[in-house]
Amino acid sequence: MELVRNLQDISNLKNNKLIGEPELINTRIQFGGSNNILVCDGDIKLTNANISFNGSNSIVYLSYSQVAYRFNIIIRNNSALFIGKNNKIGSAEIHVEEHQNVVIGDDSIIGSGVSIRTCDSYPVYDFETKQRVNFSESILIGDHVWIDNRSYVSKGSQIGSGSIIYVNSYLPPNAVVHSNTLVQGNPIQVVKEDVFFTKDFIGSCTAEDTLNYSTYKSNIFQYEYANNETLSFDKIDEILKNLTVSEKLDFIDKLLIKNKRKNRFYF
Repeated sequence: MELVRNLQDISNLKNNKLIGEPELINTRIQFGGSNNILVCDGDIKLTNANISFNGSNSIVYLSYSQVAYRFNIIIRNNSALFIGKNNKIGSAEIHVEEHQNVVIGDDSIIGSGVSIRTCDSYPVYDFETKQRVNFSESILIGDHVWIDNRSYVSKGSQIGSGSIIYVNSYLPPNAVVHSNTLVQGNPIQVVKEDVFFTKDFIGSCTAEDTLNYSTYKSNIFQYEYANNETLSFDKIDEILKNLTVSEKLDFIDKLLIKNKRKNRFYF
C-alpha cells in the first residue's frame, strides 16, 4: 500500500502516480493496488478528504475548482472518475466499483450527504434462472447540475445538463433525468420541466436583492440537442472500458477537457 498525506509523499510513489501539486489539508490518499493515476489539474485544494484506490488500473481526474474538495472517494479496479471544472462538492460519497465509470461535467453543485454509487456491493440472483439481476453500471452527471443534500444516485443513472435534483431524492437504477428538468422524491418524480438555476446564493438577500433576482435574461443555462456536439455517454463508457489507464488519461484530455461545447451532455 502507498499513502500520500503531504506533497513530500508523492516522490515516494513507486507503483502509482499522482500528477499535480494539490494542497492537502487533513486529507488521506491511499493506493491499495498498482498502476493507478490521480490527476489534480491546476490549483486544487483537498480538505478533510479521502481518496482510496482499492484496486489497480484506475484513474481519478480532478479539475480546478475555487472551492475545496471535501469528498470521500472509493475507486476499485479498471475504473475512471472524471470531475470537471468549477464544481462545488460537499461531503459527498462517490463509489466507483466493479470496473465502471463516473463522469461529472463542469459547474455543478453536489450537496453534503450525497451518495453516488455504481454498484450495489453484493450480487442478487433470480430464484429460477439463478442469473444475476443487479449488474453494476456507470453514471453520468452533465454540466451545471444541482444535486441537493442527502440525495442518492444509483448505478446507471444519467442526469442531463441543467437538471436539478431536490433534497433527499432517490434516483433508482438506470434513472434518466432529462436536461433542464427538476425532480424530487423517493423514487424521483418530475416536478417541472424547462427550468434552470444559477449559482447565485440568495440566502442573504435583502428585499431589494430578491426583486433583482425576479427575472433572468440570459439563456446560457438552457440546453438542447446539437448535431456533432451532443455526446453519447453509452459510447464514452464503452470506449473507457476498453482502454488502459494511460489511454484513459489521453481520452479524458481529448474528449472531456478540451471539448467544452455547451450541449455535450444534453439528453
